[in-house]
Amino acid sequence: MNANAAVRTLVIVLNLAVASFGWAESPEQAATKYFEALEKSNKEALAEVVFEPSANRIGKSILAAGSMFRRKGQTEFFEMIFERVPSPAEMEAMTPIEAFAEYMCDPLPEDPADVTKRKILGVVPEGEEIAHVVYSVDGIPNLGEKSRDVITCVNQEGKWRVVVSTQVWEAYMNYLLRPAMARLSDGKAEQTKEGEPQ
Repeated sequence: MNANAAVRTLVIVLNLAVASFGWAESPEQAATKYFEALEKSNKEALAEVVFEPSANRIGKSILAAGSMFRRKGQTEFFEMIFERVPSPAEMEAMTPIEAFAEYMCDPLPEDPADVTKRKILGVVPEGEEIAHVVYSVDGIPNLGEKSRDVITCVNQEGKWRVVVSTQVWEAYMNYLLRPAMARLSDGKAEQTKEGEPQ
């Protein structure tokens, strides 16, 4: 094998390796992989393309809260995140990034027309390591015909990844964790009231 052939072979091997690990070579690719993972409810693909520090915050909260709710015999919190209630062993073996992916990936709708579609409109770079991807959203009820939003991507050791928006954290806290905590507190108060002497 001559030198040119060896170089071509190496390039092909490296490209196959990048593809197999789901690495994104540009902000657009990272955003596209992220959107496709959400549309297809592909947890593995989602976990590969998100920036772990930003996703771990939610994942760690899910695992910590899950342990507490399980001790209290509450399953509604799990039912709102997972397709089925995981066993204690499954929860213990789950990483924060896997818990995050479970939270983000909803079951696929029966009608493909109900899948939320996102279209990339452009990219605004911020230096060499950060880029903001502007996209439109179509298919979400009560938002008019279209809504536009932005996600941020970072270059992590040559691989572009999507930073989880603070809006995702706020939605998790406001619509899932805090209501679940409130229901748990209400249940405790009700039990205390029932146990009071008449």
